[in-house]
Amino acid sequence: MTTSLMVDISVPFLLPALYLRGQIVRLQNVTTTIINQHAYPYSIAKVLADLLVAGSALSNLLKYKGVFTLQIKTTGPMRLAVVDVTSAGHIRGYTQFKSQEVEKEAAFKDLLGEGYLVFTVDQGREVDRYQAIVSLNHDTLSEALVHYFQQSEQLETRICIASHRTKEGNWKSSALLLQQMPSQTIEAETWHYVEALLNTLSSEELLDFSVPYETLLYRLFHETDITVFDPIGYKAQCRCSEERIKTFLNTLSLEEVEGLLENGRLKISCEFCNHVYDFERKDIITIH
Repeated sequence: MTTSLMVDISVPFLLPALYLRGQIVRLQNVTTTIINQHAYPYSIAKVLADLLVAGSALSNLLKYKGVFTLQIKTTGPMRLAVVDVTSAGHIRGYTQFKSQEVEKEAAFKDLLGEGYLVFTVDQGREVDRYQAIVSLNHDTLSEALVHYFQQSEQLETRICIASHRTKEGNWKSSALLLQQMPSQTIEAETWHYVEALLNTLSSEELLDFSVPYETLLYRLFHETDITVFDPIGYKAQCRCSEERIKTFLNTLSLEEVEGLLENGRLKISCEFCNHVYDFERKDIITIH
């Protein structure tokens, strides 16, 4: 596979004459792996796919060493969604939802109701954690993200997001993000021009991974200079482990642990990857 046709990547680029930076993200193995770890209804899976590709695009706007988290909390059928992207390119995500309230073709706004979107950057104990919150009163995830950057960061941003499940059962997600460079002012006419270009981009084109990303970018921006950088790779990988579970169990009293046992065993499943950790009583007693 040529570099241009790779999936699970983000490709940074610059439009220097327009004072814009951008990202084009293509996810397939990542979205398919993460979504298939749970039995999600189609509409729920599609929102999670959108969040995964959005989280990937946003994480590359930041300089950090740790974990970038995109989290949704709502009063709607989709109660919670969490996407983590580490600085090493490892991605995980999951949702919580009320299945009896979920309609197959439900739209983004219908699934979320009232709620908020949280951005968090955690770089460890020695660096203060960054967190920002934006209300979710928009029809699409793209609109919510644009609103956040306008209000909180004072950075004009446009982002196109598309996701779908193929006939083979694979999930494909793509995003194209454009943002003004920090400390630059962009005229309204420039944004009108950019928006006109983006309006020519269909979801089908965005999700056609048989077309090299250079070709897509050239089609959109051939009238201006464009600098394309090397792609950044992603991998679906959870951070759970038996050692992490044991560390958590060690914070509980022996009586609390005993109360969790069923027939002398303790089974704990990871909310993200759904992997089940099975401990016998003697293993837990040894921990304490």
